[in-house]
Amino acid sequence: MSDLDRLHEIIDALPPQQVHALLTLLAPQPISDEEFARRLAMAPEEEVDEETAARILAAEAERGESISHGELKQRLGL
Repeated sequence: MSDLDRLHEIIDALPPQQVHALLTLLAPQPISDEEFARRLAMAPEEEVDEETAARILAAEAERGESISHGELKQRLGL
């Protein structure tokens, strides 16, 4: 799966309020790298349920990414 396909998949799964936040972050007005980083840092963290976390981990594994057992437990909040 290409990065662009993965990005489409992630955006398609976002709830409407997060789509709006992402649109605000990526507004077509030119901004500096520093401003982009500041806006990204200020964006609220997404709350992910266990099913979504499992899907994300499965997609990462499909791309050949691997994580440690401890990292998996941390990502799942265990």
